[in-house]
Amino acid sequence: MDRVSTMQKHGSSYSVKLLEFSRIYSKNKDNLICLFEGQDEKYYSNRVDIHIGKGNWQGINSGGRKVVIELYDAISGHPLYKHANYCCFIDHDFQDWYENPDNDRIYVTSGYSIENYYVSESVFKDILSSEFNITEFNEHSAEYAKCIQAFNARLEEFNSCVLPFNCWAKAHRLMEYRKQAPKTLNIQNIKIDDLVTISLDKVEKVYNDSPENLFKDYEALSLCPTALKDAQDYFNKKNLTLSMRGKQQLEFLRKFLMNLKVDRGKKAPSFFSAKGKVILSLTKDNCISELSQYAETPECLTEFLTKVSERMAA
Repeated sequence: MDRVSTMQKHGSSYSVKLLEFSRIYSKNKDNLICLFEGQDEKYYSNRVDIHIGKGNWQGINSGGRKVVIELYDAISGHPLYKHANYCCFIDHDFQDWYENPDNDRIYVTSGYSIENYYVSESVFKDILSSEFNITEFNEHSAEYAKCIQAFNARLEEFNSCVLPFNCWAKAHRLMEYRKQAPKTLNIQNIKIDDLVTISLDKVEKVYNDSPENLFKDYEALSLCPTALKDAQDYFNKKNLTLSMRGKQQLEFLRKFLMNLKVDRGKKAPSFFSAKGKVILSLTKDNCISELSQYAETPECLTEFLTKVSERMAA
C-alpha cells in the first residue's frame, strides 16, 4: 500500500485534500497545482495567472498551514506525485524558526502573512487614486497630501497600540515551540475592537497591559519573561507593519478606508473640500479579494513564480 493510501485508510485530516490533488493530477498532469493555507488564493490568483497563465493551474484550499506542510511531505515522498507540477504557499506567522525544506516548491511570505502586503503607503495611494479620485496632480492635490499624512500617522499609532498584544502572542508561540506552554493560545477570538478604536483623527488603545483580560479562555496566563523579552527583541528589529499579525493590519486599513469614505460622503466633510461619491465597499470577510489588485507583490514572490514557470516550461 502506497503512502497516500495508507494515510487515507487511517483517516488523516488531510486525506480529503490528497484525494483532491490526485483527481486534479489525473485530469491534467501538465497543470500546476497550488496548495494554499485557506482563502489565500484570493491574493495569489492574479499573480499566478501572470506567470503561469489563466487555466494552466488549479488551487486547493488545504485548510491550514500545518495541512499544507503535511501535504507537501506526502506528495514529495510519493513515487508518482513527486514528479507533478505543484507548489505550496504558506504564511511566515511568528514561526521564524521554520526552515523551508524546498525553496523551489514552498513559498513562505516575507512578512507575517499575505494580509501584510495590503498595508503600505504605496497601496493606500493607489486606492486613493482609483477609488476616491484623489491624486497628487489633480485638483484634489491638497486633500491627497492630507490623506497620506493622516494614513501614515494613524498606522504608526495603530502599530504602537497593538505591539504589546503581538509581543504577548509571539512570546506564547515561542513558549509553545520551546515546550513551555501548558496550552495553545487562541488569538483568533481577539477582535480589533478589543484592542483599539480607529478614527481619521487618532487610534487609541482600549486594552490594558495585562494579557489575562484579553485571553479569557486561558486561565492564569503567565508568560515566560525570557520569551517575552525575546519577542520584544524580535519586533525591535522588524518592520512592524510587515511582521505583526496580518489580519489586524488589514482590518486597520479597512476601517480607515471606510471612515474616509464616510467623511467623503458628508455634506460638510472634514478631510475634503466638498462632498464626493465613493463606490468602494469593503467587507471584513472578503477584504482580501476586494483589495487584491492593490496589494503589493514582493520581489521574493515574483522570483518564486518565475522559477516555477521556467521549471514548467522546461
